[in-house]
Amino acid sequence: MLSGRAAYIADLPFQDVLYVAILRSPYAHAKITGIDVTAAAGHAGVVKVWTGADVLPKCAGLMARMDLPGFVPTIQPILAHDIVRFVGEAVAVVVANSQAVAEDALELIDVDYDELPVVASIESAMAAEALANEAVPANLVYQGHRCQDDVDGDFASAAYVASGRFINNRVSASPLEPRGCVARYEWTNGQLTVWSATQMPSFLKTMLAIHLAFPEQRIEVITPQVGGGFGQKAHVHPEEALVCLLAIELGRPVRWIEDRRENLLSATHAKHQINDMAIAVDGNGRFLAMRNRSSTDGGAYNCLPWTHLVESHVGASTLTGPYRIAHFNDESLSLVTNKCPIGAYRGVGWSAGHIAREILIDRAARRLGLSPFEIRRRNLVDQNDYPFTTPTGLVIREGTFVQTLDRLEQMVSYPSFRERQASALASGKLLGLGLCIFNEVSGVGTRALSFLHIPVTTHDTATVRVEPTGKITVTTPLVAAGQGHLTTFAQVAADAFGVPLDDVTILAGTTRNTHGFGTVASRGAVFGAGTIGRAAEAVKVKIRRLAAHLLQTGVDQVTLSEGRVHLIGHPDKGMPLADLAGAAYFADATHPPDFDPALEATAAFDPADVVLANGGHAAIVEIDIETCMVRVEEMFAVEDCGRMINPMIVEGQIRGGVAQAIGMTLLEELVHDGEGQLVTTTLMDYLLPTSIDVPDIKIAHLETPSDLVPGGVKGMGESAMISAPAAILGAVNDALALVDASLEDFPASPQRIFDALERAAAKNAIPV
Repeated sequence: MLSGRAAYIADLPFQDVLYVAILRSPYAHAKITGIDVTAAAGHAGVVKVWTGADVLPKCAGLMARMDLPGFVPTIQPILAHDIVRFVGEAVAVVVANSQAVAEDALELIDVDYDELPVVASIESAMAAEALANEAVPANLVYQGHRCQDDVDGDFASAAYVASGRFINNRVSASPLEPRGCVARYEWTNGQLTVWSATQMPSFLKTMLAIHLAFPEQRIEVITPQVGGGFGQKAHVHPEEALVCLLAIELGRPVRWIEDRRENLLSATHAKHQINDMAIAVDGNGRFLAMRNRSSTDGGAYNCLPWTHLVESHVGASTLTGPYRIAHFNDESLSLVTNKCPIGAYRGVGWSAGHIAREILIDRAARRLGLSPFEIRRRNLVDQNDYPFTTPTGLVIREGTFVQTLDRLEQMVSYPSFRERQASALASGKLLGLGLCIFNEVSGVGTRALSFLHIPVTTHDTATVRVEPTGKITVTTPLVAAGQGHLTTFAQVAADAFGVPLDDVTILAGTTRNTHGFGTVASRGAVFGAGTIGRAAEAVKVKIRRLAAHLLQTGVDQVTLSEGRVHLIGHPDKGMPLADLAGAAYFADATHPPDFDPALEATAAFDPADVVLANGGHAAIVEIDIETCMVRVEEMFAVEDCGRMINPMIVEGQIRGGVAQAIGMTLLEELVHDGEGQLVTTTLMDYLLPTSIDVPDIKIAHLETPSDLVPGGVKGMGESAMISAPAAILGAVNDALALVDASLEDFPASPQRIFDALERAAAKNAIPV
């Protein structure tokens, strides 16, 4: 990657390749009354022009559903054939001999639209005076509850009730490499090969087979280098199905690479929630109950596979977090609007709920005269509480919540911070401190998805083979999108066999390998360790049996280390692994009776229960009263992801997640006007963080190995985007509290900061 030799989708060379350009709707909601493609089809260099009418007989669209009572499924057309439901929805496609010709031909397509009423907000969706998608009655995809405790008594008796309405901004995952795919159909053998920048190659393969009615055994999905995914590439997108249909139709490779404007318009959006939340607190700062009503602006369709439930519905599962909150009452609404569909993005539905919860905890602390550390310390689940069952049914069997809080307090140096805060105020600067303590449902498999009320069964597999020369080959379905997975997996295999890292080769990136759900939901390390560890152990059973036979000892006396198979405690009494492998492959006379010489095994893994990582973040921000600019001065992170395979990769994940959190909370916002038009369609309008926005990040580690995963590994990919946004916005509100101001509408832009200060000045006659 550093040398520039990594091959991404756009770098792959194909002979006789055709290029795709997609015409997208300029309207948020309109009926298509006519399309004239005559001029485009006759343009020199154009090979094919399709509209929705051409695609509909080949594929009805992408069906996304969830097996829950009351859930309303949707079908997203590959190309809109009668009605467009968001700005950027695909309407027609041009295939040409060059990208320039394809894009020029788009200008020649004439489409007639009759505009329809636009549902452009959560409020208008709930009012249901117009339908954003006529397949969804009352604009409601799903209404759910995780817990319906009677909390009225707790709130009535509380010494203080912290409450607010928190509006979380719609954002884009904005991977450095946008989406793209190439498909090639070979008619002589019926093979469809798809190169896609996807996080879920096996799932994409199966969904293409189902939706295109194409034999799955004749599909191969290849994933080259992926330049970031963050969840946006963990979907099946209509464009991927479209490119495959075109390749089958034309018998030539077909290539689609989106540009940044397309990515902002039509790749999945994320995080758009409103949380009406309240926490009841007694006079000692102990939490009595929590109430939350969360609404998701899910866009015009359910994404495949996650659906609208990826936000408010999933977020409700861990809203009480690692705190002892006895009673909880929640409701989550997933609503359709005339916007781009919402989908997975790092931290999924947890980010918004954690922001609301932690800001309210800080408000309660200020009201009761407690430090933000002390109020949390009085309420965190600790060692004496295990196993602790939350109101939503999550069983917490382990965790280092109090230790995390203590470490953060030391790192922040809380007393000296308050002194700095007071002196900064005197010079016209507002300093603030924010915290978040979290637990993360990680390594997401069948049981975790079931707990999240997403009833999906999943597992991954890996194959481990010891070659005749003693080298190790591992095939895995898990692909990397910048996380360093191949290094991590090689370490797992090297440790299992006691060989140097260079003796291990990891084969990934094609569905010719073993099957897996995908690189999503902090599951890479967990499922990599689980599958490789289990397959390696099956091979080691054979190795130990053969070695015991050769060494004339018991199997339980044999171990592997330093590239050798030897007696435990006696490295000199044994042989190199290569010699033993050679005997297994080529020396039948050395084998014990009924010995199977295949030093190869495939194993599946799916955690037997929910795997929980945990940690916390603290942020110190500075607000300039004159400019209303927010600067993150310091960030602190404590992470307990079980036993770390590679600490450098763990810290890289933390740093990258914190950078994304800064962008989400202070800079990024996909803005739509009242007609559903996306206003922020370039990176001049949609502001991403740069290196100057990200401070030094101080990191500390705790390790509580999980007994659910070989090696004690836990996932942690989503942790920073679960927790760091809450810490940053908590810090903003802590700073604003110095002048009796607060902020509940995000991101914390200079305009919103200015408005908050103006409101405080008007309320309290404080000069600003």
